[in-house]
Amino acid sequence: MRTPITGTITTGLGYFQFGDNEKALQEFQKVSELTPENAIGYQNIGAVYFRLGKWSDSMAAFQKSVDIQPDATVYSDIGTAYFFLKRYDDSIKMFERSLQLNGSGDEQLWGNLADAYSAAGRKDQATATYGKAIHFAFLQLQVNPKQASVTGDLALYYAKKGDGDHALQYIRQARALDRDDLQLLYSQAEIYSLTNHPQEALTTLRQAFQKGYAPEEALNDPELGSLKSLPEFTKLVAEFSGKKN
Repeated sequence: MRTPITGTITTGLGYFQFGDNEKALQEFQKVSELTPENAIGYQNIGAVYFRLGKWSDSMAAFQKSVDIQPDATVYSDIGTAYFFLKRYDDSIKMFERSLQLNGSGDEQLWGNLADAYSAAGRKDQATATYGKAIHFAFLQLQVNPKQASVTGDLALYYAKKGDGDHALQYIRQARALDRDDLQLLYSQAEIYSLTNHPQEALTTLRQAFQKGYAPEEALNDPELGSLKSLPEFTKLVAEFSGKKN
């Protein structure tokens, strides 16, 4: 699942992208204190809380954002928080609402809805919806083929549909386009897990944790299900769970 990202370019965004979550949160809180009517400020705060594994806190911040200004992306963020709280029916409702507001052309929104369908056991709907996500991802890449985040999303959709070859091809392309993006690094770990490369997944997951990715998210991530029975996974999560982000 594509997890929440910050909604504006600020000093906080730089901290967030490089995994310094505490400094990012401080910067975003300053923005909200100075401009409390700014919906993006609360969206940013929600994104940091999400990364820290504080999904209820993130949802509260996202709700403040949409109370100020309804936005398809933020409704999707609320759906993602519900997803990690394992409230899949509520998650589906939020993703469907985000698509209604968006006009249904956003690959990430289709991908998130597909994830929720899959987690809720609605496999046929999930497969069809991943197909829509792939379609819209390719449309975006036709406009700009160097979009690393879209290329990474495309890789995930293929992995979740069971096409490992295309998944590995596109995640390598995405990482080559942007080596520093923390979300792409974590997505690569997910793809290694989904394509039955457990040792590569664990190595990449360690790198993501070292850069500030929340181990709490990994614990609740269904895409890492194949790793969770491994003692190395349990040890890795325990190692980083006690560390300050």
